[in-house]
Amino acid sequence: MSVFRHPFPAPSPDRGALVGRRFLIASAPFGPFARDLAAAIESIGGEVRRLILNMGDLLDWRRGGGRVHREPFETFRAALPDWIGEFTDVIVFGDTSPHARAVLAEARQRGLSTWILENGYFRPDWITLERRGVNAEGCSPSRPEAYADVEAREPRPVPVGRILPWHVIHISLYYFIELMGRVAFPRFRPEYDPPPWRQAFGHVGRAMKSRRLATRRRIERLLQGDVPFALVCLQRDGDSQLVRHSALPTNVAFLERVLDSFATHAPPDLHLVVKGHPLDAGVDDMEARTGRLAEARGVGARVHYLDGGALADLCRASTGLVVNNSSAALSALGFGTPVKVLGKAFFDMEGLTDQQPLEAFWMNPIAPDPDLFARFRTWVIDNTQINGGFHGPEVRRATALALVRKFADNPGPGAS
Repeated sequence: MSVFRHPFPAPSPDRGALVGRRFLIASAPFGPFARDLAAAIESIGGEVRRLILNMGDLLDWRRGGGRVHREPFETFRAALPDWIGEFTDVIVFGDTSPHARAVLAEARQRGLSTWILENGYFRPDWITLERRGVNAEGCSPSRPEAYADVEAREPRPVPVGRILPWHVIHISLYYFIELMGRVAFPRFRPEYDPPPWRQAFGHVGRAMKSRRLATRRRIERLLQGDVPFALVCLQRDGDSQLVRHSALPTNVAFLERVLDSFATHAPPDLHLVVKGHPLDAGVDDMEARTGRLAEARGVGARVHYLDGGALADLCRASTGLVVNNSSAALSALGFGTPVKVLGKAFFDMEGLTDQQPLEAFWMNPIAPDPDLFARFRTWVIDNTQINGGFHGPEVRRATALALVRKFADNPGPGAS
């Protein structure tokens, strides 16, 4: 495999570009990325501390500069004003955990620079860097006219290679070590249910199951057949974009809404393909759950569950895609696939997604405006995306260096 090189080479910042800047990594992607990021910051003069809340954080960090907190959350939040002022910049991965939101709120009140990392909006070759928030709380305008003057460009990212195996390994190891280390951190509990040990075993079992020959054959039949189908993409249960940005906060609630509409309003020859999320822990058997929900509505023979398959192939073969607010919709829009959004998403706007009710979408899905999408994608990539990845060993260091360039270009505390 070739060594990853960032596609937009830029001069390395001066070795003293971050002198005087003190960074707090309040949360980070699972795995060793925080170490790579810290090393990149320190290489040009910055100082770094990492908030350590559990044994999983300690495993991922494994270097000096950890700031260990074992107290209850309310005690942690009350003490924040006493020490947050020693930093100039705060970095979080995601902005929804209680600790991350508390740190961000206090940092903003004091005028510190805040940096929010997230998985890329345009996956798999991008990561997200925002200042205010991510997804529905990000900086991307929600009005089509805001992109009228953007000169569209075709993105040409360097491929980052396979992400899923590394991601699953990092998540599973983190959860396992966090559970084993509860004696040292007795007050910490993970943000998501179900329990970490079930998620860790679920990830492994689901990864093995998704490679079954039967699944591959099912996908081949769908792509080669002449049966029309609409596609539904699930998200990971517990995802903040479900809990905070949708009236349908679980996959089951979302599926019930979709299947109710499909059973009543879809053409009788239209089938429905439900695709599981690649990082779902597999604790709830969504294939069985989908089957039961479909049977209860009398459409069991027309509803098919897939735990795998290339999104691009499925989108291009489908009549349209229904999502809660999954970023899979952004890939689909790039393929020209009609998209219906049921949650709150920053890309849900006239000209991109289908604005008619779901009941009408089955009969007459409206495709996106390709010119608007090209301008929208260019703006979002220019303002929020970095070509790279958090997990693959060949891309982490280059990604960390690209982030550090962004930090160095920022004037420091008080910037927004």
